[in-house]
Amino acid sequence: RKWLPATVVNGEGIFFEFNAEKITKWDESFNDQKLDILNKNYNKFRKQRKLHERQINSKFLLIHTFSHLLMNRLCFNCGYSSAALRERIYCNLYDDKNEMEGVLIYTSAGDAEGTLGGLVREGEPQNLRKIVYEAVSKALNCSYDPICIQTKSQGLGGTNSSSCHACTFVSETSCEENNQLLDRTTIIGDNKNKSSGFFSNLLDD
Repeated sequence: RKWLPATVVNGEGIFFEFNAEKITKWDESFNDQKLDILNKNYNKFRKQRKLHERQINSKFLLIHTFSHLLMNRLCFNCGYSSAALRERIYCNLYDDKNEMEGVLIYTSAGDAEGTLGGLVREGEPQNLRKIVYEAVSKALNCSYDPICIQTKSQGLGGTNSSSCHACTFVSETSCEENNQLLDRTTIIGDNKNKSSGFFSNLLDD
């Protein structure tokens, strides 16, 4: 059948699309030694729940971690609680021909009136630049560092790397992966392992 089940919700959101060429260039220089451990733990966790295996790549970790950092920052500015914001990750894991590298951060309401407009306001260029910088720069420090940044596997089933409740996690209802598959080093880099983060140049500037 050429149709899919769907629901219509009234709300607002901000969609981010990453530059495919820059992600590819970054991925070539990113030290993903933690990725094998993360995939092993993640698929072991899924097998226990009789779910099919998934091979996560560095691009997915980057987009997902960026989404969490941004949601944590947006809730301070847009008037919504952290539990009111949600994410939708667009990243191709199985099909190399159909490139996707984006994330939608949104909130929705059950009535026809929609929402308050605070998220749309923060999506305006003059506000968005500041929010992205604040979200990324906040990832530099975690109250559990240096333990957090150096840990190769932590969280639910050991499916996170360099990410914890103090820096990257959001409300369980906001994350489509149950606060799994996060790695703060994809954003800020890891000098110890000579790994560059996608936003390292922004932080240096």
